Amino acid sequence: MSPAKQVVVLGGGFAGLHLVRRLERRLRRDEASLTLVDRQNYHLFTPLLYQVCTGELPPHAVAYPLRDATAPAGFRFLQSEVTAIDLEHRRVGTADGELPYDHLVIALGSVTNDYGIPGVRENALPVKWLADAESLKRHVLDIFESAATETDVARRRESLTFIIVGAGPVGVELASSLRDLMDHTLRKIYPSIDFHADVAVHLIDSGDRVLPAMDPRLSAIAMKRLAQQRIRVLLNTLVSEIGPGVVHTKDGAQLRARTIVWSGGVKVNPLVPSIDLPKAKDGRIVVDDRFRADGRDDVLVLGDAAYFEHGGKALPQLAQVAVLEAPAAARNLAALVRGQPTEPFVYHRKGDLVALGRTQAGAEFARLGGLVISGLPAWTVWRVNYLMQLLGVRNRGTLLVEWVLSFFAGRLVANTP
Repeated sequence: MSPAKQVVVLGGGFAGLHLVRRLERRLRRDEASLTLVDRQNYHLFTPLLYQVCTGELPPHAVAYPLRDATAPAGFRFLQSEVTAIDLEHRRVGTADGELPYDHLVIALGSVTNDYGIPGVRENALPVKWLADAESLKRHVLDIFESAATETDVARRRESLTFIIVGAGPVGVELASSLRDLMDHTLRKIYPSIDFHADVAVHLIDSGDRVLPAMDPRLSAIAMKRLAQQRIRVLLNTLVSEIGPGVVHTKDGAQLRARTIVWSGGVKVNPLVPSIDLPKAKDGRIVVDDRFRADGRDDVLVLGDAAYFEHGGKALPQLAQVAVLEAPAAARNLAALVRGQPTEPFVYHRKGDLVALGRTQAGAEFARLGGLVISGLPAWTVWRVNYLMQLLGVRNRGTLLVEWVLSFFAGRLVANTP
């Protein structure tokens, strides 16, 4: 009997985690020894991160322990930082030593993209990691505490101005949820603040519509809802610099606010450029229809790190794409371990969902001929979809209970450590 193959999976995001879960049913323990590496010991359910920012969910509701996915399957989990990948000698360098491999899966995910705009890192709040969400929530509540005792009207209104840069799904959902937090929870407990006159929420984007990667009908639904929520949308607005409490635009305008949030997009993990594999212009590793990099059977790449071309365009860096890629990648990885033929991945887009606050959402169903719905029906579909996508009985139970409590009893607005 040949020795078990060493399989190393880098990244416990949507691509890496769903791949590992699929491999549990495909690989026998005598066939492969699998190690999953991530710098965190939990998987972050990023589509709901904005709800942690606005107090609708506690942090633990969107964090799934990675050891829950690896230990029962007999796989190994290593919490460590990946420092280097040696393709020639088939070794992965980590902060805790080297890992040899026969098959490597690169699913390192993405990081916030500031597009080289000065001041973004120093003066804007990101919304990428769990710590970011907790920091933003504490910041928002601190702002309202100080504003509640501010007697100068001009200073109070400036402190209660919120600017969100980036009108993709994260920016739109965050802006809408932030208004819900104000209108349905904070209004009741801060009677000294005039929420119509004192509070302003601005959403800025360089494009000509919100949700530019989604169906234009969803953009129209979102724009109507944002207007109902008194959220000012500034399109075709290029940000040139972000200073302390001010956003500078390329047309010379200055927008002042105590809270500036950056949701401008993502780019590949900083480790990816150092890997000696063919890359696309955006830095992602080019893969074939079997997720192989440079035609190599020992290196597969998927998720945000992979440049997978479909219909002449690259698949977007979205959680939905990573989840759809994982089952096909698991089949091919199991085949490679056994020396069997691999199969091409055929991408079938499911559609898009966007939450737009209390009982409101937009949904597009690609598999139903592009059907688009909005309002309460779309909100129901959105909630059920994410409830089913969340991993773990405990997480699903927590999510359902917290959603019910937030809806009927208000959100979590205590600034606990």
